[in-house]
Amino acid sequence: MSTLRRRSPPAPARPSNPGGPKQRLARLSPADDERYDPDMSQRLGQQAIVIGGSVAGLMTARVLADHFESVTVLERDAIEDHPSLHRSIPHGHHYHALLLGGQQVLSSLFDGFADELHELGAVRFRLGTEIAFFLPGGKAYTMSGSVKEPRDLGFDAHSQSRGLIEHCVRRRVLAVPGVRLQAGCSVRELVHQHGRVGGVRWEGPAGAATLNADLVVDTGGRGSHAPRWLEQIGVARPPETTIGVDFAYASTKYRLRGDHELRESLLGFFGPAPQYPNGAYLGAIEDGMWHVSLAGRFGDYPPTDEPGFLAFASLHTPRLHEIIKDAERVADIVGYRFPSSIQRHYEQISSFPPGFLVLGDAICSFNPIYGQGMSAAALQVHALQQTLRECRAGAGTLDGLASAFFPRAAQVIATPWTLAASLDLIYPQTVGDRSGLSRKRSQYFAALNALAGVDVEVQKLMTEVFYLARPLSALMDETLRTRVVAKIG
Repeated sequence: MSTLRRRSPPAPARPSNPGGPKQRLARLSPADDERYDPDMSQRLGQQAIVIGGSVAGLMTARVLADHFESVTVLERDAIEDHPSLHRSIPHGHHYHALLLGGQQVLSSLFDGFADELHELGAVRFRLGTEIAFFLPGGKAYTMSGSVKEPRDLGFDAHSQSRGLIEHCVRRRVLAVPGVRLQAGCSVRELVHQHGRVGGVRWEGPAGAATLNADLVVDTGGRGSHAPRWLEQIGVARPPETTIGVDFAYASTKYRLRGDHELRESLLGFFGPAPQYPNGAYLGAIEDGMWHVSLAGRFGDYPPTDEPGFLAFASLHTPRLHEIIKDAERVADIVGYRFPSSIQRHYEQISSFPPGFLVLGDAICSFNPIYGQGMSAAALQVHALQQTLRECRAGAGTLDGLASAFFPRAAQVIATPWTLAASLDLIYPQTVGDRSGLSRKRSQYFAALNALAGVDVEVQKLMTEVFYLARPLSALMDETLRTRVVAKIG
C-alpha cells in the first residue's frame, strides 16, 4: 500500500551560516570571580547566573539581561552551533509542538521569532484546519470529536524537532549583549553567606571555580538539585504534589513516500479515556521529515524494535500504520519513561533565601503527552519578567523577589497542571488526589465540548485555553457559563 505525503512544499533549507554567535560560547575560569563588582549602577544587579541552558534557561537569560549587566548560563552538556539534542534532555527525541501561549511569549521576547523559526525549517500550520484527530468514531478536528469539519481559528502554531527550537532560541539569546554561555560544566552547590545566595560553585573542563552573582536562577529541569541545595543551607524542601501517570513514549522520524497527499500537518490518534489509554502523534517537521511518537500507559509501553513499533502503531485505527509501514525510517526508535508528574510548591516556603529562584520543569514537570512543558516555562518566564520590572520600578532592589515571583509562577502553572491532571486522573490506574474531580465538573466540560461543536467562538476559546494562551478561568466566564449550564439542562 502506498503511503502519504504532505500537500505543502518542503520546508525551506536552513541557512548555511545561521549566524549563531559562536564567540559568546565563553569559557569561565577562577579569575572570573575576581572580576566581580558588587555595585549595581542603574540595574538590579551586575551579575546573574542561570543554571541550565535548555529552552527555559535561555528564555530566563533573555529576561535577566534587561536587568543585569552580565548574565552567565551554566550548561552541563556540550553545545553545538546547529540544531541538536543534548544528553540531559532524555525526552528530546520525542515530538515537540510549540503551543500558542509559548509562541506568544517567545515572540514578545524576540522580534520576528515565529518567522525565524519557520525560516529555519519549522512547519507552520493553522489551528482548526491543519491539525486533525483519528478517533474510534472517525476523523475530527478536536480531540473530543465535537468538531467534525475544519474551521479556521485565526492563528498558527509550529511543529519542529526539539533541537531546532532550542537552537533558534539559543542563537537569539546569545546575540543579546551581556549574555554568555558556559557549556560542559556542572553546578555543585550554592554560595550562601549572611542569609542569602550569592553565587555558585561549579566544575568544568578547567577545574572547579566559584562565580558570584546577585541572583541565581535554577532552570535545571525535573532533576533539579534545588531541594537538596536548600537543605544544605538550612531551608526545608518544598512540599510536592505528584500524580503517578506511568507513561512511556517511543519515537522516530520518517520520510513518507507515495502519490497520496496528507492534508494536515499534525495528526493525533487517540480514543476517549479510560477505554483507550494508548495513542500517537504524527507531525511534519523540518527537512521534509515526519516525527512519530507512540504513547502507552500502565505497562503497555510502545516497543523500540521496528516490528513491535509498527504493530503498536495500529492502535484503534489502522491509519497511522498505513501511513508509516512503507515509509523510510531515518532515525533510531528511542523510548522514554515518565513515571509521574511533579509540582514543587516553592510558594509555600516562607523563608526562601534571597538571591535564588527556581523556574521551569524544576518547579513543575508535566506528563509530556500534552506538550505543555516549554509553553508552561515560557509563562513562568513572563511572570519573572513582570516581577523584575516591578522590583526595578519600586525599591530598585531584589528584596522580596522570591515572595513575589513564586505565587505568580504557581498561578500560571495552575492551568496546565489542572488540565493535565484532570485528563490523567480519568484513568483508574493513575495514582493521585481526585478530590478536585466531580460529576458536576465532568458534565460542565462535556456540555462545553458540545457547545464548541456548534459555535466556532467557543471552540476558539477552548483552543486558546488548552494551548495556554488564556487561563482556565476563561472557560468559567459568567456569560459562557450560563450557556453551558443551560445546555446541561
